[in-house]
Amino acid sequence: MRRLLGVAVLCAALTACTAEIPGPPPKPVPTTSPRIDKPRDVSAFDACKALPTDGANWYLNAATAPPAPDEKNPRFCRYSFGYPKGPLTVQVGLEEFEYDEAKRNNPSGHQGEIDGHTVWFACDTDASTLDCGVWAAVGYARTLTIRTQSPGANEAWLLSHRTTLVQYVLDRLPKSS
Repeated sequence: MRRLLGVAVLCAALTACTAEIPGPPPKPVPTTSPRIDKPRDVSAFDACKALPTDGANWYLNAATAPPAPDEKNPRFCRYSFGYPKGPLTVQVGLEEFEYDEAKRNNPSGHQGEIDGHTVWFACDTDASTLDCGVWAAVGYARTLTIRTQSPGANEAWLLSHRTTLVQYVLDRLPKSS
């Protein structure tokens, strides 16, 4: 009988230790780290081969000129596409800075996620051109950048294009091991 009473007291003590504490659940610890579910191998990335130029894809018309390194930043490649409302210029590059730097440099943007990668979207408008960018965290101090410019375009149209273009490039970047 004493043994059964001892076992019962021990079970009651163990149950009390595992019981939930009443009250609100603890708040999650916020993190500023970008999400990179699938780090990408960017060692062989060629910005001038990142996008299709033949017009075979539903979201891009045929290029009006061959892709070429950007004059201001040779790590970027400049693409030109024709559209009824005006030309669409796209710049693609891989930058060696942390994703959070893109957020600091473009404070009016918003964050999203594409294929397990944290992305930052932002636009600037002047009197004639809508200039938008998207930055995707692809690895440590590696950010895929796609900038789009088009006179006469609206932000929603450029947002859908940027999202599609980032997804296209991410799909072709091999995953790191």
